Amino acid sequence: MAFTDHSDLYGALHEAGINLVVRHIMRQRPSLFNYATAFFLQRPDLLCNRIEAAPAVIKAGNPLFSLEDPLPVLGAPIPIGLNFCVQFTDFEIDFHPNNVINLPSELLPLQTQHLALRGKACVGLDCPSDDLIRELLPRMEILATSDSQRDLPRLAEFNRKDLPRDMIVLPTHKLLCFCLELFAVLHFEWGTIGSSDQQWLKVRLDGLEIVDLQPTPMEDLIECYLKTVLRLGILPRMSISIEKMILDITKMLQDKGFEVGEKITLGPAPLSAALPNNPAVEDDLLKVFINLNIESV
Repeated sequence: MAFTDHSDLYGALHEAGINLVVRHIMRQRPSLFNYATAFFLQRPDLLCNRIEAAPAVIKAGNPLFSLEDPLPVLGAPIPIGLNFCVQFTDFEIDFHPNNVINLPSELLPLQTQHLALRGKACVGLDCPSDDLIRELLPRMEILATSDSQRDLPRLAEFNRKDLPRDMIVLPTHKLLCFCLELFAVLHFEWGTIGSSDQQWLKVRLDGLEIVDLQPTPMEDLIECYLKTVLRLGILPRMSISIEKMILDITKMLQDKGFEVGEKITLGPAPLSAALPNNPAVEDDLLKVFINLNIESV
C-alpha cells in the first residue's frame, strides 16, 4: 500500500534523524542546555561535565551556558549565595517500537502509537568548607543579633563599606555533583478544548520515571511534581489547533507578489477507519499525512 493512499502528501521523521539533530543543537547552542553562575566563566573546569561545543561556537565567543543568580543561603543576616550549575547532557527520542531507549520496567512495554523520551541532567552545588564557615560565623552572629540601637557599637570592628547591598558569593573550590536519568512515555491525541468544536492536536503524558533515586518516597514526590508540571503547565501549551496546522500557500505567494487564481491550502488529512492516526507513531517514525486542497477564487 502506498503511503499516499489515504492522503495527498506524506512526510515522516525518523527517530535517528531527530536524535542526530538534537545532538547537533546541543553542540551549536550549549547555552540552551547548561545553566550556571558567573563564577564558571573563569573556571569552567569546575563544572560537573565538560561542555562539548562546536569549534565555531568557541571561535565566535558565544556563551557556553546561560547565567543564573547564585543560590541564596536562606536565613542569613546578609545576602549570601552559593555557586551552582545545572547541565542537561543527554536527550533521546524513541518512536514505537521500543528499540533505542532501555526503558525502566515501570514504563514497559511501550504501547503502539507511543513515543519514549530519555534525558540526563547533572546538578552541582558548592559546599563551603568547615574552615570557611568558622571564619564567617563570628561576623554572622554579630549581624544576626544586632538591632538598630546596637548596630554601630556591635559592628565597630567592621567597615560599613564591607556590608554590601548585593549578594556575597562564597568562594568555590569544588562542586558536589549528582546526575539523574529521567524517562517519559507520551502519545498524541485529537480533541476539543472548552466548548469549541475546533479540533486540537494534544500531547499526553502516560508515565514518568526517575531511575535509582533514593529514598523511594523522595523519588515519588519529585516524580509526582514533575508529572504535574508537565500535565498542567507545559504540555497544554503544546496543543496546536487544526487552523494553525493549515498552510495557506495562496496567501504566501500573494504576499510575495505572485498572481494566483486558485486558493491552495495544505492541512492534516482527517482521521478515518483507514487512517486511524495522524500523526502516526510507528515503525521508528513520526508520520504525517497531508491533504492538498485547491479551490477556485
